[in-house]
Amino acid sequence: MRSLLRALGALGLLATALVVSAQPASGTYPIEDGLAATVIGTPADYKADLPEDLDFDVRSLEPLVERDTPPTLRYARPLQYLRVTQDEPAPLAFVIAGTGASALSSKCVMLSRALYDIGYSVACLPSPTSVTFMLGAAEHPVPGRMRTDVADLYRLMGAVRDDLDEQTQVTGYALTGWSLGATQAAFIARHDARAGTFGFSKVLLLNPAVNIWASVQRMDALLAENLDGGIDGIPAFVARGLGGLKQLYASGDPLRFNEDFLYRAYTSQSPDRADIAAIIGLAFRLSLANMAFGADVITRADVIVPRDVELGPYDSLDPYIQRSFKTSFAAYIDRLLVPYWNRDGRHVPRERLIAEADLRAIREFIVDNPDIGVFTSADDPILSDDEIDFLRDSFGERARIRARGGHMGNLSSQNTVRALQDFFSP
Repeated sequence: MRSLLRALGALGLLATALVVSAQPASGTYPIEDGLAATVIGTPADYKADLPEDLDFDVRSLEPLVERDTPPTLRYARPLQYLRVTQDEPAPLAFVIAGTGASALSSKCVMLSRALYDIGYSVACLPSPTSVTFMLGAAEHPVPGRMRTDVADLYRLMGAVRDDLDEQTQVTGYALTGWSLGATQAAFIARHDARAGTFGFSKVLLLNPAVNIWASVQRMDALLAENLDGGIDGIPAFVARGLGGLKQLYASGDPLRFNEDFLYRAYTSQSPDRADIAAIIGLAFRLSLANMAFGADVITRADVIVPRDVELGPYDSLDPYIQRSFKTSFAAYIDRLLVPYWNRDGRHVPRERLIAEADLRAIREFIVDNPDIGVFTSADDPILSDDEIDFLRDSFGERARIRARGGHMGNLSSQNTVRALQDFFSP
């Protein structure tokens, strides 16, 4: 998601004037608008100083399920996770990636550095919504049913534990995740409380969705309400942004497409809030398009690729990319997820699928578990005010709800990283 946000933002699409506070680097996160914070992230002066030279290891696992790889998805093999281990006995923290993200994403790397810095070994897992996970780890390769996605993640965690080197001594386990991965982490913690495999000492949810399907509908709305012409308006949207890119280039500033570049663009270009909303909606839609295409091809659902079409590794995907991008989250539920769970003798109504993916379903576990916490922002665009109130009331003192930061925008800030390390410290 972040790569698309950066690319689109760098085109000058950050375009009603939004207020930025002048704060010292160690002070409050500087971006006062949640949508803008979601796009920009954390400017360099506000980022935590974390160890850079870590010995990361990208590990490949044998598939956890037997499944042929369709030729057009062969890029998504093998099943991988990212790890960094301490040289002495240490607890192991699992990190679950957000929507569409692999185990190699920048957030996985940043969180690994933050946890390693306080004495943890770390293993980052891909999201069940990534095609890599769908092919190699998912018993049911149509992501979205919480109980089966959690069961798949839990099985993958066991495989990661068994893959550790003999010299890696694990003294205990902890768990975190961001966005969708944070919501899944809560359900995994509840599952583990019954299964007793890991006995997590600490569980931290970073910007979770409360109700998954309510949050993704908000992302659909950002796109539908702010992109003229809908998906068909993307070319004009990007072309309009090229003028902004030319203007920024002419200014003589170095063109590095990162948080600092976007922050400078944001503070100098009088950004249009509708364009920022459209960028966020597009980023989420990109993750969905990839997930929907993978689920359709693997299960031959006949929604995006006709069932009688055999795609080769070099066949043009243009018509199917168009269909994938035009698939909203609501359409994914109704045309892929619900039909999958209501065939071959399965009968799972739509209402149950939605209810299973709501943190309210495990509120009693959250309230009674002193070792599970949540970090989020009051201006996170995936949450409603009622959902913020639910998190505040359910987690109590274990909730850290900042006034600003958007969706993951303040994740790498000094204040957030320091609070995360304090939470996980013994």
